[in-house]
Amino acid sequence: MTAPVVPHLRTEDGQIARALLVVEGLTTSFPTRGGVVTAVDGLDLTVNEGECLGVVGESGSGKSVTFLSVLGLVRPPGTVTARRLSFAGRDLLALSEEARRDLRGREIAITMQDALTALNPAFTVATQITETLLAHGRAASMAEARRAAVEIMGLVGIPAPGKRLDDYPHQFSGGMRQRIMIAIALACRPRLLIADEPTTALDVTIQAQVLDLIADLRRDLGMSVVLITHDLGVVAEHSDRVLVMYAGQVVEAGRTRDVIDRPLHPYTRGLLASMPSLEDLDRPIQPIPGQVPDPTRLPAHCRFFDRCGLADEACRTPVPLAPAGPGRAVRCVRPGEPVDA
Repeated sequence: MTAPVVPHLRTEDGQIARALLVVEGLTTSFPTRGGVVTAVDGLDLTVNEGECLGVVGESGSGKSVTFLSVLGLVRPPGTVTARRLSFAGRDLLALSEEARRDLRGREIAITMQDALTALNPAFTVATQITETLLAHGRAASMAEARRAAVEIMGLVGIPAPGKRLDDYPHQFSGGMRQRIMIAIALACRPRLLIADEPTTALDVTIQAQVLDLIADLRRDLGMSVVLITHDLGVVAEHSDRVLVMYAGQVVEAGRTRDVIDRPLHPYTRGLLASMPSLEDLDRPIQPIPGQVPDPTRLPAHCRFFDRCGLADEACRTPVPLAPAGPGRAVRCVRPGEPVDA
């Protein structure tokens, strides 16, 4: 068995950063009436201590399912297999469900995509934050949990947190609800925060505030962050490294500035070409032609084949994720070649 390609982040002194989360060979499938949907297929990734890893791709590419699988939140009839799932040196595959449940929230936390639906409208903010603290033993009493809840609400920028503690979610704006979601996730000071589309349904100004908040908390608390998004612009500004996913696979990985400045996979270049540019307002937006392959009938060859301007007969075989320079990997037989070559 060959070693998986998992690019690492190097520190300023050239040392390889310590891995916090390591995933090898992750596959997640769901049976449906139309056949088995392989949402994640043989995925490898590493999240290093203190870094922000951006995970980008179209809806349905497997971004969210990847981390729900890591957290043990995929329920039957969905199935999850992996060669290795480790967090801080612990084998997640060997943990009991009780131990895995204790890990969630305490050391790994996740914010869901839509705070309006993720927060329970029937309970106050106080109830939703304090239950996390009490469940994980971070507070010995309700009084202590409420004091901690006020502190964490202040940390995420909720004005007058002591007065807002007993409000219900509908009494907060969209941006404030997102901050409440982050407060719940950070209540136990986790080592890893998974932020799943944290700016969904927010206007541009509030989006920037939420992303800046996550960056500030990452620095102040020394935690690692996984930023799941469909927006390469968000990744470019906030992430150290990026994984680009397509149809359940990683198609490109590397330092964010390297991937943005010199994308190697045609899909990554397509994502960048489909974004408006403030530097070149006259540049036309170029959508990626075609459609994502049917997840119940994924081809054995390159999954981007039918949408790629570089596709040729060499692409009609399975394409592995291969090293492409220091800290980089790409799943393409013609990486970096211009489409008109």
